[in-house]
Order: sequence, then structure tokens, then C-alpha cells
Amino acid sequence: MGISRMTVKGKGFASAPPDAIAISLQLEDIKDTYELAMQHAALALEQVRETLLPLGFPKKEIRSTHFSIDSAYEHRNDFRGENKRYFLGYRYSNDLKITFGNDSKRLGEILLALSTCEADPEFSVYFFLKDRQAVEQALLEDAVRDAKAKAQILAAAGGVMLGKILSIDYDWGEIEVRSRVYAASSKMVYDSAPMIDLEPEDISNSDTVTVVWEILSPQKS
Repeated sequence: MGISRMTVKGKGFASAPPDAIAISLQLEDIKDTYELAMQHAALALEQVRETLLPLGFPKKEIRSTHFSIDSAYEHRNDFRGENKRYFLGYRYSNDLKITFGNDSKRLGEILLALSTCEADPEFSVYFFLKDRQAVEQALLEDAVRDAKAKAQILAAAGGVMLGKILSIDYDWGEIEVRSRVYAASSKMVYDSAPMIDLEPEDISNSDTVTVVWEILSPQKS
């Protein structure tokens, strides 16, 4: 006779204050020739490096996450009203990233410094968890507790008892541990700098586990 089983999904929640900040910067422009695009891409990168160096970011800590140079076109009507594609030049795009500890004062200093950068970068600010382990552990523990509570209710309603746990299934997927709270150009930061107050909320996560219990029939007296 086979073992009777009960399968229950449990959902867990966990939250923690962010302990690190990431700023993603994008340098982008269109130039007439490929050579000019390369030259200006290199110049813009150097301008960002010079801006961030006094704030404690050497060259190796300003990481490039994507770089490309592509032909750029736009669609517009000609003098006959026909829609045609026109070549604009070559667009370079260089995505950069810096990370540092959660320090609102330092963040303000960095944003103000970027507002003076001649490269005029677009950027987004993210708060994230550098230490994921504690949050993942708390989340899984909460999910298993939730599954157990549900299983106990079902067992009581069905007039059976829970036996040992036969399996716990969890997909170990990527838990989201960041939240974007600000996106702007350097000019916008400069104009609105006195009003910037980026205090992030705790980063919340949820996930599920599937727990399988052995079901025991109640012993008759």
C-alpha cells in the first residue's frame, strides 16, 4: 500500500532596508561619421571618469555594461508628403554603472557632481541589497511556516494527521533585491538638487515553496 501524501504551496515574505546604491549612467549622442562617434564616446567616458574620480571612483570601479555604435535614422515626410527614412549619422551608446554603500549624503554629492559633467549623462538610481543571504533565508523560513499552517488546517478538516515531510521543492530563482527610485538627466538634478531626498523604503520580496507531507490516518481506540 502506497504512502498517502498532501502537497501544499506556502508563500513567504521578507523585507530589509537596502544596504547599497547603484547608479546606472547612459552616454548617448549622434555624430556625422563613425570616427566622430568613437571620438566623442571616448571623450564622454573620460569626462565621467574625471567627474567621479574625486568622489572615490577610480577607473576600475566605473564599469561599462553595454557599448554600441549604430547607424541612426528617422522617418519623416518629404516635400511630396511621402514618408521616407533619412540617415542622421552614427549613434553611440555607452551604459555605465557605479555602486557604493547606502549613504544619502554621498549620493547627493555624486548627483551634484554629475550635474556639472560636460558629458550630460542620463541615469537611474537604484537601492539594493548587497547581502542577499539573510533575506533569502527569512523568506524561505516564512514560506515553509505558511505551508505548514495550511497543511495543518487541511489535515484537521480532513480528519487525518500530518506525518514526516517527504520533500520540499523550491526553484531557487532570482529574488529581486533592488528598486529604482529615481531617473533623470544631469540637468534635471542640477535644477532640482535642493529638493532631492532619496530615502528608500525597505525592499520587500515574496516567493513560494511546495512541501509534500506524509498523511497518517488517525489510530482507532
